[in-house]
Amino acid sequence: MLSLFNTRSEMSGFRLQYMEIYNWGTFHEKIFRMAPEGNNALLTGANASGKSTLIDALLTLMVPAKKDRFYNQSSGVEKKGNRTEETYVLGHYGNIQKDGENAVTTQALRDQSTYSVLLASFMNTDDQHVVTVFQVRWFSSGELRRTFGLAHCPLEIQRDFQPFDGRGNWRKRLEAAYKGPRTMVEFFDGPVGYAERMTQLLGMRSVKALSLFNQIVGVKVLDDLDDFIRTNMLEELDAEGQYIQLKDSFTTLIEAKNNIEKASMQIEMLRPIAALADKIGQADDRLKQLSMDKDTAVYWFARQLINMGEERLSWAEKSKTQLQKELEKLRAKEEKLRQEERSLAIAIEQDEVGRKVKELEDEARQLAELRDQRMKKMDEYNRLAEQLSLKTNPQKDTFLKQQEEAAVRCERIRDEQKACIRQTIALENEQNELAKELKEQVEYVELIRKNKNNIPAKEMEIRDALLRHTGATKEELPFVGELIRVRDDEKEWEVAIEKILHHFALHLMVPEKYYHQVAEYLNENNVGGRILFFRYVPYCGLNNASLYDWPEDTLISKIEIKDTTEYEEWVRDTILEKFNYTCVSSLEDFERCKEKAVTREGLIKTSGDRHEKDDRPHVLKRENYVLGWENQEKLRLLQQEIRQMQEQENEKRGQQVELEKKRRALEQQQDALRKLTELFTDYELMDWADYAQQYQNKMDGLEALRRESDHVKTLHEQLEKVREELKQVSQMAIEAKTKEIFGQEHLIEQTQTELSENQKVIASIKSLLFTDFEKEYAYLCELTYDQLKQERGEFQKKNERARGRLAAEKRGYEDEAKILIAAFKHPDEEITERFKDWRSDVDALPDANHIELIEAYTTMLARLEKENLPKYEKQFDGYIQKTLIDKVGEFRMFFVSWVDSIKENIAMLNESLKGIEYRKAPSTYIQLVTNVRINEEVRTFRKMMEEAIPDVKRINASPEGRRDHFYDHIEPLMRRLEDEDWRDKVMDARGWFTYKAEEFNQSTGRKETTYENMGHLSGGEKAQLTYTILGSAIAYQFGLTKSGAQANSFRFIAIDEAFKAQDETKARYLINLCKQLHLQLLVVTPNDNIHIVENDISYVYFTERKEEKTSWLYSMPIEQWEQKKNNTLL
Repeated sequence: MLSLFNTRSEMSGFRLQYMEIYNWGTFHEKIFRMAPEGNNALLTGANASGKSTLIDALLTLMVPAKKDRFYNQSSGVEKKGNRTEETYVLGHYGNIQKDGENAVTTQALRDQSTYSVLLASFMNTDDQHVVTVFQVRWFSSGELRRTFGLAHCPLEIQRDFQPFDGRGNWRKRLEAAYKGPRTMVEFFDGPVGYAERMTQLLGMRSVKALSLFNQIVGVKVLDDLDDFIRTNMLEELDAEGQYIQLKDSFTTLIEAKNNIEKASMQIEMLRPIAALADKIGQADDRLKQLSMDKDTAVYWFARQLINMGEERLSWAEKSKTQLQKELEKLRAKEEKLRQEERSLAIAIEQDEVGRKVKELEDEARQLAELRDQRMKKMDEYNRLAEQLSLKTNPQKDTFLKQQEEAAVRCERIRDEQKACIRQTIALENEQNELAKELKEQVEYVELIRKNKNNIPAKEMEIRDALLRHTGATKEELPFVGELIRVRDDEKEWEVAIEKILHHFALHLMVPEKYYHQVAEYLNENNVGGRILFFRYVPYCGLNNASLYDWPEDTLISKIEIKDTTEYEEWVRDTILEKFNYTCVSSLEDFERCKEKAVTREGLIKTSGDRHEKDDRPHVLKRENYVLGWENQEKLRLLQQEIRQMQEQENEKRGQQVELEKKRRALEQQQDALRKLTELFTDYELMDWADYAQQYQNKMDGLEALRRESDHVKTLHEQLEKVREELKQVSQMAIEAKTKEIFGQEHLIEQTQTELSENQKVIASIKSLLFTDFEKEYAYLCELTYDQLKQERGEFQKKNERARGRLAAEKRGYEDEAKILIAAFKHPDEEITERFKDWRSDVDALPDANHIELIEAYTTMLARLEKENLPKYEKQFDGYIQKTLIDKVGEFRMFFVSWVDSIKENIAMLNESLKGIEYRKAPSTYIQLVTNVRINEEVRTFRKMMEEAIPDVKRINASPEGRRDHFYDHIEPLMRRLEDEDWRDKVMDARGWFTYKAEEFNQSTGRKETTYENMGHLSGGEKAQLTYTILGSAIAYQFGLTKSGAQANSFRFIAIDEAFKAQDETKARYLINLCKQLHLQLLVVTPNDNIHIVENDISYVYFTERKEEKTSWLYSMPIEQWEQKKNNTLL
């Protein structure tokens, strides 16, 4: 047999000995074998006879990763995807349209009960080491399964893989058949391990060599020389892996930094809560103390009044005894005076004049009594009249008028009292309603903090119930209002847009998969409110509305629609269809507009002649706006409204106090008027003047009688003197003394009663210390008994008022704390996005509704300040040292080493290229040249990486040196590297250089030509340079040397229709290039190009299509082929 390389040293390396296929494409139910035995071979045949099918089987074996492999490269139809592993296993061979049907059916030789086996055996001609790669495919449950393997010995399909079964018994037989001291058959879980092991055993430099093998099969003229050298001739190192290692260290450091920042932020947010907790605690302590004082005061006043009462009782009894003695003396004196009075009176009565005097005196005395009674009654009337601003000492007409006026005023006051009661009830109702609204408002603030939207509370409660029932998320069942917001630069239109979209915004979006559950729940439950929703069917807008540049005067141009939701297109199209009003700046434009329009002030024109302007207060209040997926502004307004409501609550409380004062004043007036009208019905009982006149007349007559007789006059003077003295004793001294005794008796009785009552109070306690109470209320100890009794009730009133004020202050602190706690437990999305574990930190803390547990927040603050923050700062400083000195330096050295390896690899490629003759006259060779690429982003990266390497002496010079270096240099670098696109641009060191080819004279070493791009070359020149560059890539990736003496290298390539549309000279150049590199070549070419290679091949393989279904493979040595060709010519 004629063989180009037979038994020579250039045969060294792995060469294809044979390849077998079973059930692959149109090669059906028979094992087909190609066995070039390490020699060059030719694969030929008519178009569509199966040549590419065989080459695709070879590619499947050699390039297992689908992304690196292209089927049917010569036809250029791979991009259509009509050939896949599955179609090859099933044996698809054409399409057919059955009678009466419109659809085209793909025809297949096999069904899913079949299996397929591919294998290729390579042998190193130096040490006879064999490597056989194989792949097996079958279907299980409609899914194509694959097994990848290789063996260190020759395998054959019929001997080693049949019979086949899907349960894996064939695999067990194969392992058992070649069981020995070392593993002869290796299996792999997938294509990655298979590819890595194959490249290792066959002497390839890396897995990239397999991609090069794929590229060589369908070799085309290179368009970008720089890109080809960079991607195919230089190793791509795992820069991303290096970045991930640095990122892991950086992440640990950032976690420590984030922990510091999070703890600092939490401390900042907790300190106001702790301050309020302290105020609440102080208020609570004071309330407890006041409550204790209230109870203590009951006992203290009782005890103090007992002590002082006993002293008072003792004094009163002594005083009474003394007064009784004094009264006895007065009564003795009175008796003596009475005896003297009687004797004088008898003497006078014996005289006629004396009897008349006696009669006049009796009459005068009666008149005086009547006068005094009426004067007393008038005095009582005058006191009430002064209280009621009426005239005192009235005449009868005035009296009657004032009585009528009093009756009228009494009725009016009753009306005022009723009005006052109504006002009090109304005020209490307002207070209760305000308290209820305040409570709801605080709860609503907490609710929207959690939900991060502007939707009203009732609608959110109904949505939450639906979420619990369906198991959906808020993102799956959003309100339309959560998906829309007014653009920041269009806020002047916010009022108008809110009016237009308010109703639309309160609709829920319900996707089809939740529609039945939502409808079922709403149908079967009373949701306590109103809910609107749209049934959403998967939707795709056909008009690409999001890409349009809408006019500035349209509503759609003034809003943003959330772009992370599946409902974006539907919301946009619905607004365009129903709500895309023209936004006009003047009334003239509004009147001219024929379609829907709106002014900034909210005047709306809809279809036809319908206009609307809605300026109701609740519509205009910003806190009732519903658009937007952020609610900071609404929260601010609601908190402002809460403060206003608290002020209103205090104002109502003040009004209630004033109403109470007014009620008491009206009661006093009513009581006075009642007495005036009930006790003073007869003016005669008050008219003392007439009796006074009668009395004076009697006294005048008495005086005249007395002047008639001096004797009688003297007796009368004596009698008058005795009577005056008796009067002084009886009516004044004895009466006064009696009153004093009565007063003391009353005082004794009253004191005894009070003592008894107070003793009952303290009977329930055995002992009680009043030291703190007396210290707090020292003024009480200075009061007299009567003052103490008066203060007793007043003290409790003051205590109650103080507790009321303090309770109100405490509620204010608690309401303020609830808002801060809600903000801490449910912070803004910006905070939770920044600190992912914030929610888990605060999850165990009590909600704002449990304000009595606020101490949990002060405990957390103490733990953060004393334990966590110092610990995080210590960790951060420790991590900085490791990251600064170790990890950043390793990262930089990776790129330094990569750059060095690029230069070394180019030098090795140039060594290979020196052995490839590029031109013959004169003899030349190609060399690759690198230059630093001018790229600002790469320059920035390299500069930042250099600056990240610390000056150890400088950073250790100050306590903050390490941190400053981290913040100034390392963190900016890592933050920049977080951009994946930027990493792709700057972290591939191969891209830091540009690559070109230069042609040198072999004998003189002089540069002949520089090739930077292929655009200016002819087709033949492009092909020759392409083949040369490919040759150097093969030498590099396949592990070749220029002498061909390296044992562990790969020496096989296949080229599919490479000579198509090529002149023979360039085709011969490719053949000679393969010779120079000592490569085994499998050429695939049509019949009309065989003459180009027939002198350089040992075997010919011919494919044929039978009955337009199955393919067949014929094999013959080149001598037999030439003999057949000559016989045909003869």
